[in-house]
Amino acid sequence: MRGWRAADLASYRDWLRPGHEWHRWDGPYYPVPDDAASDAAVARLARAAAAQAVHPEGWDDDGLPPRRVVVADEVDRLVGTCSWYWESVETQWARVGIGLYDPAVRGRGLGRDALGAWITYLFSVTGWVRLDLATWSGNAAMLGAGRALGLVEEGRFRDARVVDGVRHDAVVLGVLRREWTARS
Repeated sequence: MRGWRAADLASYRDWLRPGHEWHRWDGPYYPVPDDAASDAAVARLARAAAAQAVHPEGWDDDGLPPRRVVVADEVDRLVGTCSWYWESVETQWARVGIGLYDPAVRGRGLGRDALGAWITYLFSVTGWVRLDLATWSGNAAMLGAGRALGLVEEGRFRDARVVDGVRHDAVVLGVLRREWTARS
């Protein structure tokens, strides 16, 4: 994982385009962003990357860790991202995510390793007591990565997601700081 570079933005924009296989797994119950929404997302990332570049720790202007970082392959090419967002800012409850865009890198443990490094990083630089991730029951790779890292199922919302006309459960896996720290 690493911070953003200018060259990453064009690659990220290309991965946002419809038709990429990763869209089938990462929230396929939401519409794929159109060109305007994708351009706006890249513009937000460009602003965040510029802000992070002036902070020695690479944080955002709001004094928090970056919301999205690059998952790079062995030749330092963007192949995915790790992210976090507030589920509840009032209680400092953050939710993490990972998306691997390049299908050639899936199935080799890169997602699991990046997610583990992301969780370790976030716990090491914040006072947060918990992190979780949310996905759908058809995303076996995300569920497998989370479970392999020791995240436990904290919630299951039956038949809450519809993918290709079929109902699936929404699933939340979580970990407490004390559990994460104790595992090493």
